[in-house]
Amino acid sequence: MELITYISKLVSFIPIKDMFDVLIITVCIYFVLVFIKQTRSFFILGALASLLILNFIAQTFDLTLTRQLVAPLLTLFIAIFVIVFQPEIRKFFKWISSGRITSFKKTLSVPENTIQTIVRAVFTMAKQRVGAILVLPGEFPLDDLLEGGFPLNGQITASIMLSIFDSSSPGHDGAVLIEGSQIKFFGLHLPLARDFNEYRRVGTRHRAGAGITERTDAMAIIVSEERGEVSVSTKGKLTKVATAEELADIIAKFTGDEPKNIPLKKSLVYQFFKKNRILKVAAVALGLSFWFFMVYKAGVIKISYSVPVEYRYVNPSMVIVNSLPDSISVTVTGNNTDIVNMKKDDIKVIVDASKFIIGENDIVVGIKNIQTPSYIELNNFTPKTVKVKTTEKSPN
Repeated sequence: MELITYISKLVSFIPIKDMFDVLIITVCIYFVLVFIKQTRSFFILGALASLLILNFIAQTFDLTLTRQLVAPLLTLFIAIFVIVFQPEIRKFFKWISSGRITSFKKTLSVPENTIQTIVRAVFTMAKQRVGAILVLPGEFPLDDLLEGGFPLNGQITASIMLSIFDSSSPGHDGAVLIEGSQIKFFGLHLPLARDFNEYRRVGTRHRAGAGITERTDAMAIIVSEERGEVSVSTKGKLTKVATAEELADIIAKFTGDEPKNIPLKKSLVYQFFKKNRILKVAAVALGLSFWFFMVYKAGVIKISYSVPVEYRYVNPSMVIVNSLPDSISVTVTGNNTDIVNMKKDDIKVIVDASKFIIGENDIVVGIKNIQTPSYIELNNFTPKTVKVKTTEKSPN
């Protein structure tokens, strides 16, 4: 409760502009965390966190050697990350572009009668010692991980399932892909689990089932032809299923079917807060932390600059003799880091000289004449008027 109170107080100090800033960073962090979760690349998070902490310590305490070593290491780490995880990154962006990241269901809904058909077929095959593997996709696309196979797009029935995995069928050694109430493909080849030692006591089907689920959020149902056992694999882990009722419950939970007595609005809100709750909380916490240490703690400062007046669109037949004064004192407010990193010519005073006359010109300088970066706030400028003397340009 104290943590919530502290966060609410911290949020109340954040300006509206910075709130949008934090929101954007939080969304980006959330996508990164989801990517790490989907690809099971948790060691990346540890390595990146270590480098960021080292970099923060080096910047805070001005540790020159550490800062000079860690900065290129961070760049190298990002380059290696992109090269090593190129396929995963491509699949991740494909997943985002598909729009499934905003979906509240994990996969296509499987009707109750279809679930019962699947369960009946699975336990019939287990009783007859017929090997089989069924894949139900989650959010992550499977296209780049599946090889071979034959398109079917047929309604699921127990007889079709039994015929597909019959030893005389050309695709009996492969897997079937189930979407909704249809068998989309059969005879598919799946990637094997990376850790051979962990699955050395089980067959190739079990390793394939674990392989597809350790790389994605899909679920695999495996039937052992040697032992007549039924197993389910999620997140790369195999779990034996003893009864048909247990398997039906697992499938129903995986597909994310909503209870019929919950109103749609409440159901969507519930799913939004239920889905990836830990990742969302972590993303918000990291976003606020970055803002606190990089923006809030850096402090807001006010500083004045002497900016030369720049005259544009001067008549070619005219020459500016002098300008009194020739510069404007511009006072701005901004984040300390932004002010330090700002270049000299980022602030400009520009006057349109197209309507100047020969002789004395009294020019009123307004806010429209002052150009500053969007992240810097203009406080004041003096003087507000400038006297400009011009003369005719002498002929060559």
